[in-house]
Amino acid sequence: MNTQMQPSCESCRTRDLKYWRNPTGVAVDFDTLRFLYVPDHVESRMVADLALQVFAWQKKHRGSEDQITRAVMVTMGGMLPGVLLHDHLAWHADPDIPAVEFGTLGVKYYAGPGVPLERPIIVQNMTINVRNHVVGVVEDLVDLGGTARFVADYLAIHGARASVLIAPWLKNREVLNTMPVINFGFVPADTWIIMPRERVETLIKRVPHWRGGGGDLAACAANLRSIGYPDYLIEQYLPAAFEA
Repeated sequence: MNTQMQPSCESCRTRDLKYWRNPTGVAVDFDTLRFLYVPDHVESRMVADLALQVFAWQKKHRGSEDQITRAVMVTMGGMLPGVLLHDHLAWHADPDIPAVEFGTLGVKYYAGPGVPLERPIIVQNMTINVRNHVVGVVEDLVDLGGTARFVADYLAIHGARASVLIAPWLKNREVLNTMPVINFGFVPADTWIIMPRERVETLIKRVPHWRGGGGDLAACAANLRSIGYPDYLIEQYLPAAFEA
């Protein structure tokens, strides 16, 4: 059984943001992907860092029409970082930094971990007017960059002046050449990021894959613990996922 783990020091895993700017996933048995389990407070710290970068953008463009005044959370991935970011950006004490109005746009690009669809599809219409605004496009992760470019084009069709991608992590640096980007860090292409919003989803979708590769119930449980899953989630969801 593969015993490779993320850093065992709890402060390294959860408090040291330097590690989380370029993290590596955990390799497990019966899988070619690596998995990175993100604790709740790490997500909050990353979003706080993104907010500081947005403030820097707003100050740099003070007095111009290039300040970000709208933000679109791309569901489902952009919902959690977007809600956390809303707390930082929806109001501000500095009169030269505008409050940012948030909305949502439903886009689907993945059928499951590491399985992109042929092209992105709209699954929920945009809930906010972006005409003549600079719009922050909030995602949790940019993999191939297809969703970000798709959303930027969609916003342009709906009258947005420009788009700025805001995301904790990038896997593909090509998006840096196609639009302004505010990001926290980078992750390798073979790493599946397990954000707090998708822990159960990833477990349900990946356990059958491990079983199909020859893993028994104990091996699947060992994989989940290696990744960082707590016992309560393993006990609650593993048996049904294994039998699915």
